[in-house]
Amino acid sequence: MDAPLPRHDDVSSMISVGEARERVLSRIEPLAPLDLPLAAAFGCVLARDVAAKWELPPFASSAMDGFAVRAEDVAEASADSPAFLKIAGRALIGHEPEADVGPAEAVRIATGAPIPRGADCVVPIEDVHAAADTVQVFFGSSPGKHVRPAGEEARAGDLLVSAGRRLGAPELGLLASAGYGRAPVFPRPRVVVISTGDELVEPGKPLGFGQIHESNAYLLAGALKEAGAQPSLSGVVADDPNLLRSEVLSHLSSADVLISTGGVSVGELDPVKAAFRDRGEVDFYRVAMQPGMPQGFGIIEGKPFFCLPGNPVSVFVSFEVFVRPALMKMMSRSQIDRPRLSAILTDDLSGPPHKTVFARVAVAREDARWVATPSGGRGSNLIGSVARANGLAVIPAGVDTLTAGTECQVMMFRSSEE
Repeated sequence: MDAPLPRHDDVSSMISVGEARERVLSRIEPLAPLDLPLAAAFGCVLARDVAAKWELPPFASSAMDGFAVRAEDVAEASADSPAFLKIAGRALIGHEPEADVGPAEAVRIATGAPIPRGADCVVPIEDVHAAADTVQVFFGSSPGKHVRPAGEEARAGDLLVSAGRRLGAPELGLLASAGYGRAPVFPRPRVVVISTGDELVEPGKPLGFGQIHESNAYLLAGALKEAGAQPSLSGVVADDPNLLRSEVLSHLSSADVLISTGGVSVGELDPVKAAFRDRGEVDFYRVAMQPGMPQGFGIIEGKPFFCLPGNPVSVFVSFEVFVRPALMKMMSRSQIDRPRLSAILTDDLSGPPHKTVFARVAVAREDARWVATPSGGRGSNLIGSVARANGLAVIPAGVDTLTAGTECQVMMFRSSEE
């Protein structure tokens, strides 16, 4: 005779949130580095140090529009006694200067143009009076003035960006200026999302009796993009273990991670359990958390497979607690968890004392403190309460109620400004 299924509130059959996270994160490794084009590498973590191949900038250039001259020729120049110099030619951006600068000579120069041989400073256009062939300089100058020297940014071999740095706009600009068209990075995980449920209908299509529009895939698509991953929505699969197994296996060659939603409750006929329970690759367990108690996780042919509950709030919380940190680790991010802050509750928050509760709250700044207000009902089907929130207030296991006016820890999933 089969053993009876555990009761919904059977504490002895549950594991803690911390243990569940450890089961997941201990089996996650960073993805193999790839050399990606700079534009595709934005937001990725650099896999190894990148050094300058040559001096940056590679040549001395002018910081002003004006005239390249020898400082000794204009050292005594003044408004009463200007220096008269012969214009020998021009220096334009992207071209060799038309002439060198000899004694009592000047070369008309544009900002960014190479400094011609013989010149050691630039006199701004505002400080001269130019004619067709000569220029009068009314102010003295010194060697190096208004000149951007070669190697001012870096010398050949100097470190430009360290391994472990996440590439933002400044880093991409620096690498591009150093001549790098690609960067060695930990790539964005390709994540396939599979929704299960006979009752699910794609948004935009009419509903039949007892049907609901599929929302989990679109919730996860947004969460995955925000995390830096590349989502792919596989669509809805019927509650058939064979169909689900085939769907999952069909994506193994093109995905780095797979996520399914629904079909992981305590019932033995739930399709995800039925599809993978006997393969020995996926573990199903009950986590002492609300929402999101039923969870599944395993590695199928080297690819992490997350089996999440079906209710949308449970999906969102499960993603934030388990999936997102795993993705951060796969991308070799140094900070894998959301930032937390302390906030004062405006209302009581309560939940089962044997579970860690993640309550949806809206956090705002009032005077010199943060305050957190519940954003709606506690039901795990009420996704609007997440849309109105920006954080998850954490009620630790063993605590029945956090009363209004007390401090709580809030895991922020978006800015209080958004």
